[in-house]
Amino acid sequence: MKALILMTRVPIPGCTKTRLMEILTGDECAELHKCFLMDLFKIFSFINDDIQIFLTYTPEQAFGLIKDMVPETVRCFPQVGDDLGKKMSNAFRYVFEKGYEKVCLMGADIPYIQPYEIKDSFNKLEKSDVVLGPTLDGGYYFIGIKKYNGGIFSNKLKWGNESVLEGTIDIVNNLDLKLALTYKHRDIDTKEDLFDLKQRADVGYFKDKTLPTNTITFINKLWSDKYNANKYIRG
Repeated sequence: MKALILMTRVPIPGCTKTRLMEILTGDECAELHKCFLMDLFKIFSFINDDIQIFLTYTPEQAFGLIKDMVPETVRCFPQVGDDLGKKMSNAFRYVFEKGYEKVCLMGADIPYIQPYEIKDSFNKLEKSDVVLGPTLDGGYYFIGIKKYNGGIFSNKLKWGNESVLEGTIDIVNNLDLKLALTYKHRDIDTKEDLFDLKQRADVGYFKDKTLPTNTITFINKLWSDKYNANKYIRG
């Protein structure tokens, strides 16, 4: 049995995508995050025939803000832990304890990801113990394992630092686990990331791919607004 965990914050204005508040309002950042989620649920609809989707979220008391947008097929549970590593470790343990044999986890701010990429990542676990999806900033947006091992999420790692991928690869090697890398993507954290996404969409990057419709529509709406366009230029 296979399971994919989507790890996300609840999109609360002022509490999500805060690095984008250099050019966006707190409300706009929260709306963008909602668009990421809606587009991922669309992506998941193409793979949920043989992969169970889980959503793990924080803060627990705010789940009502996204409850109505989560498909009925998605199973939800709150995040538990003091830092990102502990939250990921606990999420994996929670799902493995339900009997799943291959479990992957991904972040919510990867609008580029495609259904075939997720399936291919699970396939890589046939011959590997761990699969990682690198980001351009030195981290990773995707991790898959076929046996729970909390040591992969060591508290020695500086979460959010550009050394996270390298540090995790070192840990995997020291644990004598076989590693595979999957598709590299750019996560959306900064204004440069957002600009890159719009530029790629404008020149046809998503031709013959599943388009993150909600995200692109929202970004185009922001750009068409004169006030926001001036903000971007000044940034």
